[in-house]
Amino acid sequence: MLRFLRRFFRTILIVLAVIVAIPVLGLAYGWLTTAPAEQASIVSRSPEVAAISQRLATEIAGYKRPEESTFLTYPEWSIVYSAREYADFVQDKNPANFPYLAHVGRFWKDYAAMIRASADYPFNFQNHLMLTVIGTSHTIEHVIQSVYENTIGRLTWMMSHGVGEDRVLAGIAADYAAFLDQTPWYRFPYAQRRAELWNFPSSRSWAAIRSWERKLVYGAALTIKQVYADLIASGLSATSDAAFLDIHVWAQGPVADAIAGEPDTALERDLGTDGAVFVTKRYQVFTEMIPRLIERGVSFVEIGGNDDILVTVVSNEEIEAPDGAMKLFSYPLPTDNATIRTGLTVPVPMLHETLPDLVNAGAHLEHVYDY
Repeated sequence: MLRFLRRFFRTILIVLAVIVAIPVLGLAYGWLTTAPAEQASIVSRSPEVAAISQRLATEIAGYKRPEESTFLTYPEWSIVYSAREYADFVQDKNPANFPYLAHVGRFWKDYAAMIRASADYPFNFQNHLMLTVIGTSHTIEHVIQSVYENTIGRLTWMMSHGVGEDRVLAGIAADYAAFLDQTPWYRFPYAQRRAELWNFPSSRSWAAIRSWERKLVYGAALTIKQVYADLIASGLSATSDAAFLDIHVWAQGPVADAIAGEPDTALERDLGTDGAVFVTKRYQVFTEMIPRLIERGVSFVEIGGNDDILVTVVSNEEIEAPDGAMKLFSYPLPTDNATIRTGLTVPVPMLHETLPDLVNAGAHLEHVYDY
């Protein structure tokens, strides 16, 4: 019995050591493979603007967000982009050929780059803790999946080049990637999608081996994710704040007319000649709304109570930073080297000029990181 306990505790210690080592080694790799960030842009604010901003932050709950979060939000979205690339890849390719380890490395590079970019801001413990946890989880999941798909998964693929279960899993991956654009991962209906996989008619003959392999292994993975998601959701239910899903925007121009008809968007305060404040939903829907508002003549003073914001674009060629913006990073996508992702710090009051300039240069707006 004593020998068993010793082995048990030794195993626990080894597992804990590995878990602790993952973010340490990941960040060391990211730090050594990324360059120092350029000097952040400085927005010249008039005393009048500063006074209005302070008043709005005092009078409107949730108006002001920590500005460093525009950078520290990016590594989380890096995982979303990884899910998108995976979903696109497995639609017609062997999952074993997906560059799992490249995506692991990409996360830690992105995180290290954002640590550099946010170095002049106060240390945001909550954001860093969250990124360390999800980065470790992302690493473990991708390493396990890489090893599995390149051994047993590759063997069953050789027996049958894709079965119905592969198509079901590809559909689940696509739905999951789209789901993450606006909703936290722990709300995804893993159990429901597991039932869809298990209920799919199995193939016959040799192909039945891959059918059952996909059902059993990925069904178990979906079960584990559902349990984990339920635990996270239960833990957050007592402290979550629905208002956190909103973003407050101080803008100028025909704000009331421009936001009319936009879903979940309302005029919050008319500031007369100084513009207006409106509230809307965060994440991808806000990113997609911004170009529409610019086309309608709107410019921005503050987003989330801040005047600097991170923006990413994708393009087929290197993009130079427009006047006033600072390029933080640029790299080809792991699964598509012909597509380049570029991250720039942009002064919020220049968004109405910078975003059209980037589009005219051949870039496509990917995301505006709203703190």
